[in-house]
Amino acid sequence: MDRQEFQAFLDAISDCFIAGDFAPWRDRIRLPFTMITRTGPVVLTTEDALRRNFELYIVACKALNLDQIYRQPVALELCEDGTIIGTYATDLLSRGKRATPRYTSSMLLVSDPGGWKMTSILNARGHHDWTGFEPEKETNQ
Repeated sequence: MDRQEFQAFLDAISDCFIAGDFAPWRDRIRLPFTMITRTGPVVLTTEDALRRNFELYIVACKALNLDQIYRQPVALELCEDGTIIGTYATDLLSRGKRATPRYTSSMLLVSDPGGWKMTSILNARGHHDWTGFEPEKETNQ
């Protein structure tokens, strides 16, 4: 994966939340999927749990009145085992202005016959601030 492919990957996992389209999100994830948030890890082991979590992020997008999510590559690190750690900055935008401060996250990417897939995100911005659902209520759903 090069920087241009990483940007395309980031665009796909951003646009799907604005469109409310689960399929592009699901297509880029390998289960189990782990999100490390400021409140702790969230492990999603089934497609149903992944879908429910995605839908809570849609609620958060609506609460923030988002019309664009822009993720910009910061770094790509090829690991000895063939995985990639991709670091990126995220801007959540409403009418061209940041709805929240920019934040930086990293994802672990694995090669898959269907393309690169995420297995985890570190420093994921949880929807919990906007939806009221705590990670413990999501884990292993």
